[in-house]
Amino acid sequence: MSGSTHYLGFDCGNSSIRTVLGSYDGRRITTEVIRQVPNFALHGVNYDYWDILAIFREMQLGIKAGMEAAEHISSFGVSTWGIDFGLIGESGELLSYPLCYRNPLGAAGMDSRTPAELNELFADTGIQNLPMNSLYQILGLKKMLPEYYAMARKLLLIPDLLNYYFTGEMNSETAIASTTQLLDMRTSSYSDAVFTETGIRRDLFPPLIGHAQVRGLLREEIAQRLGIGRLPAVSVPAHDTAAAIVSVPAEGKDFAYISSGTWSLIGTELDNPIISDAVRDYGFSNEGGAFGTITLLKNSCGMHILQNIKRELEFGNSRSYSWEEIVEMSLPSLHKNTFVVFDPNDQTLYNPVSMITAIQELTGLDDIGAITASAYHSLAVSYSEAIEQLEKITGKHYPVIHIIGGGSRNGHLNQMTADLSGKRVAAGPDEATALGVIAVQVMHDNSGMTITEVRSIIRNSIEITEYLPRPFSL
Repeated sequence: MSGSTHYLGFDCGNSSIRTVLGSYDGRRITTEVIRQVPNFALHGVNYDYWDILAIFREMQLGIKAGMEAAEHISSFGVSTWGIDFGLIGESGELLSYPLCYRNPLGAAGMDSRTPAELNELFADTGIQNLPMNSLYQILGLKKMLPEYYAMARKLLLIPDLLNYYFTGEMNSETAIASTTQLLDMRTSSYSDAVFTETGIRRDLFPPLIGHAQVRGLLREEIAQRLGIGRLPAVSVPAHDTAAAIVSVPAEGKDFAYISSGTWSLIGTELDNPIISDAVRDYGFSNEGGAFGTITLLKNSCGMHILQNIKRELEFGNSRSYSWEEIVEMSLPSLHKNTFVVFDPNDQTLYNPVSMITAIQELTGLDDIGAITASAYHSLAVSYSEAIEQLEKITGKHYPVIHIIGGGSRNGHLNQMTADLSGKRVAAGPDEATALGVIAVQVMHDNSGMTITEVRSIIRNSIEITEYLPRPFSL
């Protein structure tokens, strides 16, 4: 790594907290995961919460590990899942651990709006009405936990909260802020109309700053404790999906992607939003992307189903299963065509006590091999259908599907996606979010570098695995 500039990227998701060391030598960006620990929600009396202080502690240890691995770190950037938030009180302290989006608050908030009001909110924002959106969580919070809302003076989304802990500065950026459904994506700014319609307080939200700018400097107290300088926190796309899309190794502007992880985000990148009945009816959203772009995408279930099946099998049999074993048990049912196609976004699969039982009740299947086969096939069907809908919305043809993120390592699902869509699948990078976070920091240090140039660098920095559609899908 001699002669390279080094950066730290935090990729904090629902299932893990990852610290990635990125190095740029003027031609290529390389990444190395130097620390990874599990992340999970904790159940209180009635609700699930995120242990944000444990997450913050792990990230500080990540900085320490990064400083030990590299002689000098130029900056760091934070990207996490969207929509969840912490509430800051008058004292500047967090009022409670952030609530998890899988709580019933969002559904309660969304149920309080009429169909006409929901359509108006979509028209005002370009964002799909989903109960998990911050907007509906806030409305549910006002109804079910009114003391939290009454005491709140600022609302910070998860990456904004972590940046606040690191730097003492309260700010946000459009990619993560768009997951609130409080922005008008035509202007990429907060919508006065939505605040008026919902009664949510506008003063709760911090100012938005642009990408590749400095969000703040590492607090002196933390710098001294870690024995380092006051590192700058660079404003990267703080929503992990938007960060991942930076790393799509496409050669042109028009491309289709699936950012595959716990959730699968299926879409394309645009210069301007498309706010239409088709976008609304197909379930797509115009979320904020890097440097003023729009990520037109559909938020769909991803590896969540398979991860839960694997976890339950391991718990029930007191041993670990490799993904190869999970695939192997599905193959007989796939070959015999004894699986059942179901909607992976069915509400009963959102957060069931037992994923296997929920699929049994949905499909009538008992055999675990058939259940696993059905899960794989149903996910591939949902991907294929979403890409077809995307092409109808944009009027464009996408011959290649770029699959990025951790799910890009799932060769079995990638091949099924190619088979069912009839399109070539290009899988990689797997460290998509972290690579995007590092890439925007490189752009901060190299003024004038464009996202097209960064994608060219990324294309030359990674290995891409291709899957061609076969005549008959399994």
